[in-house]
Formats: sequence, structure tokens, C-alpha cells
Amino acid sequence: MKKLVTKILFLAFIAIGCQENKQPNSDMAKINNSKLSRFELRCDYNDFKTKMTELDTIKISFNHSVCTYEGYERIEITKQAELIKIKSEFKDIENPEWHLVYSKNISTTDTIWKFGDFIERNKAKWTKKGENRRIIQISNKTDTIKMRTDGLVELNRFLTDYYSTMKELHPENKNNIYGNDIMVPE
Repeated sequence: MKKLVTKILFLAFIAIGCQENKQPNSDMAKINNSKLSRFELRCDYNDFKTKMTELDTIKISFNHSVCTYEGYERIEITKQAELIKIKSEFKDIENPEWHLVYSKNISTTDTIWKFGDFIERNKAKWTKKGENRRIIQISNKTDTIKMRTDGLVELNRFLTDYYSTMKELHPENKNNIYGNDIMVPE
């Protein structure tokens, strides 16, 4: 019961903080309004495609490691005019240097890649602390979301959700970084 109350208070704190931080907090902000970004990752993640500006860069670090496999992905998301630019790099034990997996451009009005929905579905993992394993870190400037999983079953469910979300963006799944598709004989 304490954990539930703690999670509710944490989520309420985020919601209140998001509302309060929407107002510019200085006269300089009013003057330079066109040169400021009001994008706040922890509040605007579900609408990042439209709310981020060319001043924002979302960086994602994802730990693909399971059991004896060790792999890492880093993604950089930027905005240029009406395009969202996504660049993914990957490394693992066999290839310890970062290498480009893909670089894609999508429209700010894209409805196929629902990364914000993925973050929303996994919001409960924001509050996990301590011994739990950090699987993903998403940041923009000093605003950071860290998600943790607890145990192999939860990790595998989280990986499945992430992989299906990322395959919406990158169905080619180069080098199977988003899991292997199981072929069932007919």
C-alpha cells in the first residue's frame, strides 16, 4: 500500500511540476521567446514530435543485455523544420565499437512510431530505485527519465514492448537488434 501511495504522489508531483514550469520564469524569456525551447521531456514525452524545437536533442541509452548477451544502443533524436531525425548506433561483445544501424527522418505529424505511448505504458518503471536494473535512460538537457526492471520476466516483457515499438520505426531490423522474428513452418 505504501508503494502505491508513493507512486501516486510521485506522479502527482510530476503533473504539478509540469503545469508550473510551462510559464516562462523571467522577463528575458518573454523577450527571446522565439529562441527558447519550452519542451520538457518529463511532461511532453507523448507529444515530443510536435513540442520539441531545433534547440532540443533527445538522447536514449538502451541496455539490450539479457543473461549472457551484452548489447547497447544509443539513439539521438533531433528536429529540423517539420522533420524528426532519428539516428541509432549499436555495439555488443562481438562488435565493441559503436556502429550506425540506421538514420531516419519522419514527419512531425507521423502517427506510426508511437515512442511516447511506449514511455506512457512504462511510466511505473520511472519510480523504481535501488537494486533494480536500469534498462533505459532518456534525456534532453538536464531533464531525464530512467526506467528500471526487476527480474527476468519483467525485463523480457519490457524488451518485447520496446522491440515492437522500435520495429514501427525501423521494420528492416538490421542485425536483429530489435529481436529475432520467429518463423513458424506452415
